Amino acid sequence: MALKRERLVTANRTARYALRLGAAALLVLPALLPTGALALDRPAASAPSNLGEPTIQYTDFVAHERDVINFVPGKRVTVGFTPRASETWPVGGEPPRALPAGRATGQTMRAAPQGSVWAGTPTAPRANPNADPKGPPVDAGPGRGTTTGPDSAPVDGAIGPTISATTASFVASGVQAPSAGIGPLDASVGPGAGSLRREVFGFLPYWELTDSSTTLNWPLLSTVAYFSVGADQAGNLKKQNSDGSATTGWAGWTSSNMTSVINAAHTNGARVVLTVSVFAWSTGQKALQAALLGSSAARANLARQVAAAVAERGADGVNLDFEPVVAGYADAFTALVRNVRAELDAIAPGYQLTFDTTGLIANYPIEDATAPGGADAIFIMGYDYRTSSASSAGSISPLSGPVYDLTDTVAAYAARVSPTKLILGVPYYGRAWSTSSNAPHATNVSGTQYGASVTAIYEVAADFAAQYGRNYDDVEQSPWTAYQKQNCTATYGCVTAWRELYYEDAASL
Repeated sequence: MALKRERLVTANRTARYALRLGAAALLVLPALLPTGALALDRPAASAPSNLGEPTIQYTDFVAHERDVINFVPGKRVTVGFTPRASETWPVGGEPPRALPAGRATGQTMRAAPQGSVWAGTPTAPRANPNADPKGPPVDAGPGRGTTTGPDSAPVDGAIGPTISATTASFVASGVQAPSAGIGPLDASVGPGAGSLRREVFGFLPYWELTDSSTTLNWPLLSTVAYFSVGADQAGNLKKQNSDGSATTGWAGWTSSNMTSVINAAHTNGARVVLTVSVFAWSTGQKALQAALLGSSAARANLARQVAAAVAERGADGVNLDFEPVVAGYADAFTALVRNVRAELDAIAPGYQLTFDTTGLIANYPIEDATAPGGADAIFIMGYDYRTSSASSAGSISPLSGPVYDLTDTVAAYAARVSPTKLILGVPYYGRAWSTSSNAPHATNVSGTQYGASVTAIYEVAADFAAQYGRNYDDVEQSPWTAYQKQNCTATYGCVTAWRELYYEDAASL
């Protein structure tokens, strides 16, 4: 097979493969383990500075922020969530329970003006999610009257067929807990052989919704997080652009594609949650996030709008991606988490609530924000331990080794909160660097002359490894390959350099 070039991709795009392929369902593999199960046999290494750099979620968001996608508004979600028979992981401090179906069509939600809070308390949820398929009237906002959901016509905007369920055995029997003193898992999701033994949480970005190759393998998923809808400093969900058109994130959330995703998820006992993203990597973003978090009115407003957007859509919870939390606003972030929990509980108990953190705990208030009345779990972004600026090539998600790694990360989190509150996100992609040689962990010489460092989805990385030979780093426990590549520029002409590509596959995951 001739490989002409590497492809620049980003993490959220690789989520599609995580949702489509059996092995890739391990993109996010939760650490639902007994407290005290993890122990280090060496002092924790100091954390590399690049863990404070913008994450690949953020760079992917920026790359797609101005995408124009013609999302068709969706019908009402007609299938409510029902937990799998043996699911035991608590949600809201209680056993998982059924949740109501949607209360509004995507069309009506699409028409909601910026700043609208939707039905909120005026429309109570149905106690029985299977009762009255048309549902109660829905308050469509000032001047918009009421609307009623359609009957249960065929689901619109279906995403492609799932692959064979035989791949479920990979997760059920092929992925074992590490042998270093970790006990049995204590949070089963489904009954019997071939079912999930852990929560498996995958992100589905809006720019994948209309891709015909996007397929969700429901037997291998427990939660799908739609990525994402933003918020402004007043706590309003970003529903409309300045010209009155729907933002792409809100259009995707209210689309026929998401109607199909949510109905299919519920049919298979999986949840769908809404990711709300408020980044703070730039000066302007920091100011916006600080203004939002620093205002009790803005926090309350966002919590009401988020809870309403979830309940009206018939979804099952919220994922907060505040990345990172601005210094000095940890208590305010905790207050927001508790606001969201209170608003969700006011609608119905049983809605899931999580928030995302980096490999470094930094100033995330993980104890306070997961205390009773707070979030159910923390999603740890366990990747990008090496970025384009790393001094040498190596694993972007090293399980072990002389540098700060996943073991250090999980141990740091598990020392402060119960591991049953941790979801460990791992990558199904890799990174290539231009290097000084083909020796393991060769010096990074990426740049204009020799070629930039890029990320590569698993399918591309596996093709390169098949062509040039798959090596395995026994220290960091990651596969890699090396090859030569010509890079041509006006300044330096054509030069040939070594490239080293470290990635993750079934063995390393």
